[in-house]
Amino acid sequence: MKYTNISIKNSELLENLIIKHGQIVTAQQIFSEAGTFLNRKQTQYLITTLAKQGWLMRIKKGLYAISDLSTRGFLSLSSYVIANLLVRDSYVSFESALHYHGMFDQLTNKIISVSLKMYKTAQLQNIEYGFVKTKNDYYFGWQEINIDNKTTRIATAEKALIDIVNFHKSIYAIDLVMEKLREHKNDFDFVRLNEYAAKMSMTTIKIFGFIFDLLGIDSSQLLKLAKQTSGAHRMIANAKTFNAKWRLYYDYPPTARNY
Repeated sequence: MKYTNISIKNSELLENLIIKHGQIVTAQQIFSEAGTFLNRKQTQYLITTLAKQGWLMRIKKGLYAISDLSTRGFLSLSSYVIANLLVRDSYVSFESALHYHGMFDQLTNKIISVSLKMYKTAQLQNIEYGFVKTKNDYYFGWQEINIDNKTTRIATAEKALIDIVNFHKSIYAIDLVMEKLREHKNDFDFVRLNEYAAKMSMTTIKIFGFIFDLLGIDSSQLLKLAKQTSGAHRMIANAKTFNAKWRLYYDYPPTARNY
């Protein structure tokens, strides 16, 4: 985004909006503040101009973020905050949540959230914001986090692992979860992880039980749940190797070969 010089009047407008409403403002708040010297049509044109110049960033229809005037247009708003502003009934999960908890080192330009409805992917400042729809029963396991005086919702580390498996049953997903459990074993709350897993599908329960066994983690609580059904499940599509304990067809992910 290329930022251009801003007039004194427009700078004062944005400064007044920040003082009154903070960095996040609605179109109506801009109309109200600019109404003392511009009519509605002029204000709409001003909003469009400031957005093109980079001083306003459109988050979604009727909602904008004001750039930090002191650094000539640098928008310091956290991508976690933006994700929740895009969709209120959502929480950041998967690798992005693990990154917040210090368990995923790779930088990513994609933030994936879990939401109760389908939403289109949004692209803001080179960051892609995606949303995975879930049902009410699985919409839990997030915390309200304060970042830069703004509140957003981020999955606990335990729920992030569960979401990775539940929504992306693949070799990559299984391998990633095993890697994080091995590397950060002392950082996870396994009471919470078991409680969360128990609320998920039987396939997810069995997968975590199977993973726990491979990593030498107590799987007894999950096994009690797994025994409540006699049916077989698959770790990933087309898995052919059968584990009798969990009645689970599986393919070993790369990490599992080391255990």
